[in-house]
Amino acid sequence: MSRSLALAMGSSISTMPQDDFRASWKTSRTNSKLAQEKTFSSMLQLSIGEGVRAALGQAILGVLNGQGLFNEATAPKEFHRKLQTIFGNGATVLEKVIIKDLFRKLNIPYNSQDRFDYGEALDRAKEACAVEARTK
Repeated sequence: MSRSLALAMGSSISTMPQDDFRASWKTSRTNSKLAQEKTFSSMLQLSIGEGVRAALGQAILGVLNGQGLFNEATAPKEFHRKLQTIFGNGATVLEKVIIKDLFRKLNIPYNSQDRFDYGEALDRAKEACAVEARTK
């Protein structure tokens, strides 16, 4: 289990303020792109934990995490396939909850009326983070 997901599972309030994430992302820009990817992945795991817990509850989050469901969250097709195996059409709803939380943390506008694609949304979030890191 990732540290971020463990924190999300144990707390009803995010333990990583938005500003801490941004500071971490900006600091890591001087490091390798790998460090930025790791920071983004950590934020995604936190959003998954908070989103799933809010939608399905702490107990379900623990079961799904124990099954390794969230290990592929940055691989959109594999993550969607795993979610769909368990939740059927509800997989897209969970993906939207996760992305909405991630966008909120990153101050990216989220329009629920737009066509939704988990992979495209992840790419948009990564790009927004990379642009912010380059400009500051």
